[in-house]
Amino acid sequence: MGVLNLVGLGLAKKFITKSAVDALLNSDFIFFDRYTSKSCDINTDSLKEILNGKDVIEANRDLLENNSKIMLNYLDNNYKVSIATIGDALIATTHVSLALDARKRGHIVNVIPAVSVHCYIVSKSFLSSYKFGKSVTVTFPYDNFIDYGPYHVIRDNKERGLHTIIYLDLKDGKAMTANDALNILLSMEDKHRMNVISKSNIVIVGARLGCENEKVIAMTVEEALNYDFGDTPHIIIIPGTLHYMEADAIKWMLMT
Repeated sequence: MGVLNLVGLGLAKKFITKSAVDALLNSDFIFFDRYTSKSCDINTDSLKEILNGKDVIEANRDLLENNSKIMLNYLDNNYKVSIATIGDALIATTHVSLALDARKRGHIVNVIPAVSVHCYIVSKSFLSSYKFGKSVTVTFPYDNFIDYGPYHVIRDNKERGLHTIIYLDLKDGKAMTANDALNILLSMEDKHRMNVISKSNIVIVGARLGCENEKVIAMTVEEALNYDFGDTPHIIIIPGTLHYMEADAIKWMLMT
């Protein structure tokens, strides 16, 4: 019987828990998920250093999603395998499928949770956690194809008065900026014209959350388009209907 550990590392080194380190040190193979998200100070080298030089295998999307049989084979041979992920182990990742496959084969599956960008931006925004709707990811256009799904989710959330968290695409090591994401959403508005987003709307943008130089700021879409948020990763909240205390909180965060 093998053991699969899904290990969340948090947003930065200071958030890595003892439980996470213990699970990784007790593993025969460690795969570091490098495609789901990025961190200001967690990388392969820094993770190896934390683990006293233990070998860490960089895992891309193809390995984790299309060649998971490699990890399942290790489990079938009674090894302990860990997948380490920036943020939480299962929030906004695709590792559930591997966990289910491992359990079907009779292996032990452990989940070590961690601080995720989702819970972090909700706290930093001062918005009510009860008023968030479905989250979305804005992706880079592919061969001139644009996924309009996020536009319709934002519309549905706004109709219900709910806030929307927008994750930004990470493709081939390139992380989408908040500026790019808002431009893409405005292009969707130009096509569909359902009053989902306009340049006068207020958005909350987070950059490098959990890091020493993190930024959380509220501004209009028009201001955000040309604002320099600095290094990625970025994340966006489009507020829904605001309670008066939420409105006061956003005023406090507005760019001055």
